[in-house]
Amino acid sequence: MRNFFPLIAIVVLASCSKPKEAAIATESAPEPETYSFAGNPLFAKPVDSIAQFKSDSAIAAIKSKGELSEEDYIEISRQLLAVNHFKKAVENFSEGIEKYPSSFKLLRHRGHRYLNLRQPDKAIVDLNKAEELIRTQPEVWEYDGSGKPTATYQHQIWYHIGLYHYLKRNYTESAAAYEKSLAFTKEGNNIAGASDWLYNAYQRSGQKDKITGLLKPFTLDFTIENKDYPYFRRLLLFNGVIKPEELVDDAKPIGEMTLLEVTKLYGLANWHAYNGNKEKANELYKKVLESKEWPGFAYACAELDVTQ
Repeated sequence: MRNFFPLIAIVVLASCSKPKEAAIATESAPEPETYSFAGNPLFAKPVDSIAQFKSDSAIAAIKSKGELSEEDYIEISRQLLAVNHFKKAVENFSEGIEKYPSSFKLLRHRGHRYLNLRQPDKAIVDLNKAEELIRTQPEVWEYDGSGKPTATYQHQIWYHIGLYHYLKRNYTESAAAYEKSLAFTKEGNNIAGASDWLYNAYQRSGQKDKITGLLKPFTLDFTIENKDYPYFRRLLLFNGVIKPEELVDDAKPIGEMTLLEVTKLYGLANWHAYNGNKEKANELYKKVLESKEWPGFAYACAELDVTQ
C-alpha cells in the first residue's frame, strides 16, 4: 500500500504532461501555405535567416512611413514573396484593397497570387474587376524592385485571366485571353510567355489551324532578352527548331532541377502529349509534381493534367 499513492502520482503527472507536449508539437508544426487541387498540403520552402532579416527590415522601413500608397503595398508583398509567404502577401493586398478599392494594380496582383494559392474562383473576380477598371486607361507599366519596367498591367491582367481559364479547362476562353494579352506587349519575354500558353490553349481547344502562324516567328533569331527563357525554349521545341533533349534533361534528378527547368519539363510533357505519347507525358507530369516548385504555374497545371 505504501507504493500505491506514488504510483498514482506518476500516472497522473504523465497523463497531464501529454496534452501539453502534444500542444507544443502542434504549435511548432508548420502550416501549409495552401492545398493542391488534389487536396495535398503545400508548404513554403524554407529560407535562410539573412533573407528573412532583409525581408523583415524592408517591410518595417516601408511601414514606418505611416500612410501607405498602392506601390507600398506592392513592394511589401514583393518582400513577402521573396521569403515564400504567399498567404501573407494576399493578406497584405487585401489590406491595400480596403484602402484603395478601385486599384486595378492591387487587384491584378492579388488575383495572380490567388492563382498561386489554388483559388482560381477568387482570382477571376479580382482579375475581371481589374480589367474593367483599366479598360479605358492608356498603357500602364509595372516595374520590378529595381525600377525596371517589366510589362503593362493590361498584358498581365489578360495573361492571368488566360491562366484562370486554362486551369478551368476552358481552353477556347483561355486562347481568347492570351490573344488579348499579346496585343498589349512588345517585349520578347512577354511575347514568348503569352504565345506559349496560347499555343497550348490552341492545341487543347482544337484550334490547330492557328498554330503555324503563331509559331512562325519563334526561331533562334527571335529577338528576346533571355535566349534561355523557358517559354521561348518551349516554343522552339513546339516549332521543331530544337529537339526534346535540347529543351531539358528529363533524366536529371528532380531535386537538382531549378524552377526554370521544371517549367521546361512541363512543356516537354505537353509536347509528348500532343504527339500522342500520353504515357511519357504522364510520367513527366508526375515528375513535375515531385519538385518543390508548387507556386509555379507549371506545377499547378501538372496537378490537373496528371492521371494516376
